[in-house]
Amino acid sequence: MTPQEAKEHEEMEVDVGFELLELVIYVNDLKIVGHAHFGVSGRHGGRRASDYIRSYPDKRLTLSDVRVYRKGSADLYDAAPFMIVNLDAVDLIYSREPNAGRVTEDVLEAEEPA
Repeated sequence: MTPQEAKEHEEMEVDVGFELLELVIYVNDLKIVGHAHFGVSGRHGGRRASDYIRSYPDKRLTLSDVRVYRKGSADLYDAAPFMIVNLDAVDLIYSREPNAGRVTEDVLEAEEPA
């Protein structure tokens, strides 16, 4: 693969029909941080992170790239490639908006002086 082909391959974006959200979940004295994939419906452009979580139909949620901490501690307690969380046992669930706080190239280009 030539360097040009490699660059084009890196820039290619594939829409798989899922929204990836990083969730923070509190269960008893544990803080669980991981990624969840939510199916995207026809009106996905205006959906907030809370809409995906609220409309999730199952009682169990699978997370990937999981990190577990004790409440109030920044020390990693455990990690796992995936975890299934029983939503009935969750005290609090939180997610940032999908693009909140992220700087995109379009924003950087717009801020460059002319």
